[in-house]
Amino acid sequence: MTDSTRSSIILGLAFLGILLMNGLFFMMPYEALNPYEYLSGSNLSTFQVLDIFIGGAIVPLVALATGYLINAFRHYGIGNLAKVAAFVLALGIVQTFFIFAFDFLPGLVLMALVALLFLKAHWAVSLLAALLLFFFHLTANVLVGFFASVGSPTDIIYTAMQDVQEFTSVFRSTDYFAIIALNIELFSRNVISTLYGLLFTVLPWLLVGMSLGRLDIVRFIRSNPVMHIILFIVLAGGGMAIKMIQVLTLGSYSGRLLAENFGGPVLALGYFLLMMYLTTIVPSSVLEVFRRMGRYFLTLYILSNVVFMMIFYGIGAGMYGEMEIAAMIWTVLIILVFLMVLATVMHRYRIRSIEDLFTHNSENGINR
Repeated sequence: MTDSTRSSIILGLAFLGILLMNGLFFMMPYEALNPYEYLSGSNLSTFQVLDIFIGGAIVPLVALATGYLINAFRHYGIGNLAKVAAFVLALGIVQTFFIFAFDFLPGLVLMALVALLFLKAHWAVSLLAALLLFFFHLTANVLVGFFASVGSPTDIIYTAMQDVQEFTSVFRSTDYFAIIALNIELFSRNVISTLYGLLFTVLPWLLVGMSLGRLDIVRFIRSNPVMHIILFIVLAGGGMAIKMIQVLTLGSYSGRLLAENFGGPVLALGYFLLMMYLTTIVPSSVLEVFRRMGRYFLTLYILSNVVFMMIFYGIGAGMYGEMEIAAMIWTVLIILVFLMVLATVMHRYRIRSIEDLFTHNSENGINR
C-alpha cells in the first residue's frame, strides 16, 4: 500500500465526519446561532454528543490527510501540484457561490498552496513551522481570549437573530438567485479575518501531515504498535476531555474557544493516527471502498453538497430549519451509503470524474 493509497483511504474514512459537519450548516443557520440557546431537549442532547466527536476536528483531520497526500505526490513537482491546487481552488469558489456558502474547501486549498512552499524543505522545518503557528495561535488567540472571557458577562454567546432570520428566509425560498447572492455575500464577508484564521487553524495541520509523510510514520506504527495505540488513546481522550468543557459550560464563548481550537485539533490528530494504524492492520480489500471514495473525493464531495442543497433549501425539499439533529444524522448515513455505491460503480465502469483532469493520461489533463 502506497502513501497516496493511504491518503485516499483516510479521506474516504473522513467522509462521514465531513458530511455531518456540512449537514449542520445545511440544516440550520449554524454559523449565526448558539446551539445551546437555539436547540432544546433531545435535539440538544444529540447535538452535544455529535459535537464532542466532530466539533473543530474535521477540518484539521482533512488538512492532515491532504498534507500527507501532498507529500506522497511531491515527485510531481511544486509547479504541477500548484496547478492542481489552483484548479481546485477555482472550483471550490464556484461551488461556494452556487451551492454551499460555508464550504471549507477554498480555505483548505488556499493554505495548501502556501504549504507547497515547504515541499522541498527538511521535515524538521515544516514541523517546526507548524508547531510555532499552532502555539502562537494557542497563546495569542485562544488562551488570551479564554482568560479574558471566562466568568465575565461577555462569555455568553447570543444568537444573531438578524442573521438567523436572513438565512432562514433566503435558504427556504425558491428564489435560487437570492441564494446565490447570499452565498457570495457570506463568502466575501470578513475576508481578512478569515485568512488570518486559516493560517493558524489549517496551515499547521497541512504541514504536520507533510512532515509525518517524510518521517515515514508507517514504519513507526509497524515497529511500535502498542506505543501508537497509547498515543491515539492519549490524543483522542485528551481532545474529547477538553471538548467536554464546552458541554459543561453550556456553549459559552470561552468553552467553545478552547474546545474547537485546542480540543478539536488534538482529537483530529488522534483520528489521523488511528486511521493510519487501520491501513497497516486491516486488509486492503476491506478498505477498498474507502480508497475509492478518496480516489473520487472531489467529485463525491461536490455531489454530496448538491444533494444536501436539494434536501434542505427551498429549491428542493425545503427542510431548512425543520429537521432535527438525529434525522440529519440518518440522512447523512443514507447519503454516505449512496456515495459508497456510486464510488464502486464509477470504479468498476471507469466513469470519468473531475479527478481525471489531474492525471497525465487524460486527454486534456492539467499536467499535459
